[in-house]
Amino acid sequence: MLSIKVDPHTHTLASGHAFSTIEENAIHAKEKGLEAIAMTDHFGFGGTFPEDEDSVFISSGTAMNMSALPKVIHGVRILAGTEIDIADFNGNLAGHNKLSWRGDITFADSMLDSREVAIASVHHFPGYDSGTFAQYTQMYCNVAANPKIDIIGHPIRNGIDYDVDEVLKACKQFGCIVEMNEHSFDFGDEIINAHRKFALKCAEMGVSIVVSSDAHSSFFVGDFSRALQLLNEISFPEELVANTTLDRMLDRLKK
Repeated sequence: MLSIKVDPHTHTLASGHAFSTIEENAIHAKEKGLEAIAMTDHFGFGGTFPEDEDSVFISSGTAMNMSALPKVIHGVRILAGTEIDIADFNGNLAGHNKLSWRGDITFADSMLDSREVAIASVHHFPGYDSGTFAQYTQMYCNVAANPKIDIIGHPIRNGIDYDVDEVLKACKQFGCIVEMNEHSFDFGDEIINAHRKFALKCAEMGVSIVVSSDAHSSFFVGDFSRALQLLNEISFPEELVANTTLDRMLDRLKK
């Protein structure tokens, strides 16, 4: 039976639509027996990076102030993370075209250079739901090839169709991990069945995954029950699960 000790995808009040503080998340993580959580608040949520400069600083303020937090809260290691939006069909990321306060580096790079865990996900961007099979495939392949990205977030949830084999080949080539996202199981049987097929393909191709809660309140931190049930049912290889322990997670992120 798989056991997960790191929740690599959690949100706090800083995401703007979540309900808990980082301390509340850590308390619940401790109660669930977790060794660590990643604080992966949204960066550029909504798909397009804010055009108004004041909004840019509001959206990035807490994310760029992780040094104000201890690395361990209530015995739980807090990994500095982000869930950054994929912003176009080229796989560019939110803030890729905005210079940061440093002037010589973009907001995207300022954020990603300071992260221990970087998740890239599709939420919304102009025309995101009208792309072609080839566009979606190339988008995810380009994200997988980005050395600043560790994990492709909830790849089976956005109603977009792409060549799973090609994307997983890119993930394996470049060492990018894919996510088995517990929150995605809220979207019904069709999505659950798609996750089963996706997990089987990851196992077949030897692509690493993480199992995450995508919790938007502390009550769901460390809740992976449905995702783990599915993985156990198909006897998913434990060696391909990157977050069974904190040591394994940190080692896998280095790669």
